[in-house]
Amino acid sequence: MLSGGAVSYSMDGLPDMAFSTIDEVVWITERITNASRWPLIVDADDGFGESPVVVHHNMARLVKAGAMGITTDDSTGIRGFERMVYAQETGKPLKHSVVERNVWLAKVKATLAACEGSDCVTIARIHVPLKTKEGFVEAMERALRAKDLGTEMVMTMVHDLEDAQRVARNLPGWKMWPDVMSRNGVPTVNLQDVYALGFNFVTMHIFEKAAMYGMMKYGLENFRNQNSVYSEMHDMGGYPTLAQQMNTLSDYRKWIDMESDFKNV
Repeated sequence: MLSGGAVSYSMDGLPDMAFSTIDEVVWITERITNASRWPLIVDADDGFGESPVVVHHNMARLVKAGAMGITTDDSTGIRGFERMVYAQETGKPLKHSVVERNVWLAKVKATLAACEGSDCVTIARIHVPLKTKEGFVEAMERALRAKDLGTEMVMTMVHDLEDAQRVARNLPGWKMWPDVMSRNGVPTVNLQDVYALGFNFVTMHIFEKAAMYGMMKYGLENFRNQNSVYSEMHDMGGYPTLAQQMNTLSDYRKWIDMESDFKNV
């Protein structure tokens, strides 16, 4: 899963507040899909446009870049951590943080059209809060309407097992869980429990914190030692050292042999 927040932080050094452009997301999508055979699902936020035909054009670019899944959400330009900070400071969700139902459904329809004829699936992401009766009814209406249009998977703002059970009773089929979290060191849900309810695609921030802390750890050790022995020789409990990676993962021999063959004229 290519996180919109991760793109914003890694490419621009900015928080998840709609700073990224479609050009940046297409650029990084293409480079990931060229380097990896794993299917890549791209967080396309609100489609990077207000007009459905613009969204269609943008999503077609992601399909062409190799995306195997695209999420299209009903958020406004206020998203990500900006919503979270507002909720923390006020104790209530941000008003008008989602667009009108038909505005979003038009974008979902445009995304489906962009994926037509490819193996790329569409995930309809709904950010309407579920905790109120009105919010739950609206979220389910949006989800069912999106499924009627043909989207293969739906995401709602589930936070715990109770949310998952309520959604599953009203929404059959494939469902996405938006970031499995923990509170005070305790997981909010058990993955096997939510899988049984149809949540068969779950995102989780697995590597981001580890990557940041790992770089800090390696860098500080090298500064302290005044040499690079730590980063070159540390194997993280059995993984290849830097020297071993250079000989295996980079696959230099393949390219050297190819170059030699081209020169043999």
